[in-house]
Amino acid sequence: MIQLENIVYHTEYFPDGTQRIIIPNEIMKLKEVQVCWKYEKEEELLTLFFLTKHLAERGICCTLYMPYVPNGRMDRVKKDTEVFTLKYFAQMINQMHFKTVKVLDPHSHVLEALLDRVVIESPRKYIEKTIESIKKVSPDLVLYFPDEGAMKRYSHMFSLPFCYGLKKRNWENGEILGICVVTQGIDIREKNILMIDDIIAYGGSLYYSANALKELGCGEIYAYATHVENSAVDPQRGKLVQGDNVKQIFTTDSLFTKEHKKITVFPLSSKQ
Repeated sequence: MIQLENIVYHTEYFPDGTQRIIIPNEIMKLKEVQVCWKYEKEEELLTLFFLTKHLAERGICCTLYMPYVPNGRMDRVKKDTEVFTLKYFAQMINQMHFKTVKVLDPHSHVLEALLDRVVIESPRKYIEKTIESIKKVSPDLVLYFPDEGAMKRYSHMFSLPFCYGLKKRNWENGEILGICVVTQGIDIREKNILMIDDIIAYGGSLYYSANALKELGCGEIYAYATHVENSAVDPQRGKLVQGDNVKQIFTTDSLFTKEHKKITVFPLSSKQ
């Protein structure tokens, strides 16, 4: 979904499937416009290009708020047959010449090098909201990070005790076989756990983490991810919402557009 200053423009489609875009008059009177793009599908990238080119040709400066960055997982290539999509995505955004590009908790630090005039928004306030919600019913809380990358990204934000996981993988196909929990000497028996990561697709990493934590005798398990894909609630592949190991998942509406009894969504302001 793309909005211009919290206003949704009008789109129709010609018989061949191409777009006919109508921008409200009040937008055309402004000198600067904030474009908010909450990613839903790749077609929106082309729409974004059409909108910003139209506004730029009329002397209207644009900023971009893009909380979730698509293609973020493809931040490196290992062989010549793999396409470096994040690099080329960033080049396309750069070619639109936004005054600033603000993103929330991006998956890869590579993005910061690729995007011009990028501003990184911390997820700290949303994690703090999560902690506050949990502490109302579970005051004794330990943080858990599914890998060392997440630990380095988030642990410095909070003074709570934490542990982290080491993934066991099948390196031929990338499948997660299990998780080894590094407790750092913390006795997590009967302690309530908040697992923290940047993104959940099907929830495999946190699913195996929750299993490993339960085997160590922890109490209630909660999860937070800044970006949760709709695939997380897929009835066949959405592992994290299935079963009883994880009591509640907290996220923002950067990406998740569905409803589920186990998922609490914090709304982002489209005006940044």
